[in-house]
Amino acid sequence: MDNLDTLFEKKQFDLVIKLTEVSSDPKDRFLRVSSLVSLAKYDEALDEIEKYQNIIEAKYPLQLMKLHFELLLSKKLFDEAKIALDHYENLPYISQEAEEYMRDMKERIVEESHPKAHKTYSFDEIDDVLEHVTNQGIISQVIFSLKDYNINNYIDSLKIFLTREDVHPNFRTYGLILLVDNKFDEEINFLSLNGIVKVNPAKLFPPFMSADFNEVCRLITLKADQNVTLTQTALHLFNCFIIDTYPVDIYKNSADSLANAFIFIAKSYLNIEVSSLDEEDKKLANNIKYIIESTPDIKL
Repeated sequence: MDNLDTLFEKKQFDLVIKLTEVSSDPKDRFLRVSSLVSLAKYDEALDEIEKYQNIIEAKYPLQLMKLHFELLLSKKLFDEAKIALDHYENLPYISQEAEEYMRDMKERIVEESHPKAHKTYSFDEIDDVLEHVTNQGIISQVIFSLKDYNINNYIDSLKIFLTREDVHPNFRTYGLILLVDNKFDEEINFLSLNGIVKVNPAKLFPPFMSADFNEVCRLITLKADQNVTLTQTALHLFNCFIIDTYPVDIYKNSADSLANAFIFIAKSYLNIEVSSLDEEDKKLANNIKYIIESTPDIKL
């Protein structure tokens, strides 16, 4: 039988979960949590972290921390997130990246648990913006406020918005992610990087919650060799690329090749000497860089 890493890469998440049920190995438990997340079993993943946190964080503290907070905040468990933050802050020093991440997380928990008052919109205003308005500042305000409204009240206009050529592509992506988060179970049209495609949001993985995403982040952090600036730049580029290409399956390339590519691009931007790179990975890096640089800036 394949080992757990191979099974995980082949997306055999149910089998990984079954095989790790009684394991006390940190890697096995982390793969188990990641598999549960990949299957959208978020409550079970949180239960797993609660039971085996000490085991997993002994070897994967930063990776577990990031996954743990995303799960808690996605479920609006703000009190639990504060408790988790206190726990991680009291661990022995992990890395500069972990310190900065926890500092940012403290602010994020406050912001998300006590959001600033924002303008409310009538459904007529929302429909007009989604269907007709081209001002990116107004679109930005409306598209990020939609999570506060019942999706059924603006779904027809959002479907139009997702195919509009005259709005920034990232805003269309944010609209699609909103449907993914709501598990909207209907085939719709979406204007993607490759033109109009038909997708069912309920069948798409959330872009920043998949096991593949976690693995690329892990490898980028590893390959950056404790260079915080390089790590942050490469991770930022990775996030930009996801938004620019979603829902295209970027993981047809291996996680290792993707990590190599983003480290390569980040080094070129930071004027860091780049070591030799496999020709296929270099080609991938150039394609990724072209896509990122081809996406226009959002001018609000």
